[in-house]
Amino acid sequence: MQRSFPYQNVISRLFLVALFIIYISLSSLYLLLPPLLAILFYAYYDALTKHDLFGLLIVVIMLLVFEAEKGFWFGSTILFFTVLSYYLIPKFEQLIQCRICMGAIFVALAYPGYWLFVWIANGVLLLPSPAVDWHIGLYMIIEFLIIAALV
Repeated sequence: MQRSFPYQNVISRLFLVALFIIYISLSSLYLLLPPLLAILFYAYYDALTKHDLFGLLIVVIMLLVFEAEKGFWFGSTILFFTVLSYYLIPKFEQLIQCRICMGAIFVALAYPGYWLFVWIANGVLLLPSPAVDWHIGLYMIIEFLIIAALV
């Protein structure tokens, strides 16, 4: 007789959310730990393309935790990633067939693209622009290597 646990997928994903909350808190303390923005973007896009509602909900929760921890606007990453997923990424997928190249595009759109998005939005609303430091380059390299391994 085979044992089956019907909520194994739910429990494992909620466990990932708990681990992510711990990790994102540690990344605020230790600046060399990347905040995993590009990986969340990849997971968001993957859940959107697969029409995985529960996976999308889990990634949205992680994005909201990311925004709260880093002090960004509520829902700004979700808005930015949705616009990219529906309008820009399909065009890149038509042009580029290389999976690792798409990983580099995800990283390039996640970090500099999100900073540009927040910078433009802050300029429109007359708020101070976000700061950029050298850690973003390190984060981009680390997350490109992780996404290249995932793809």
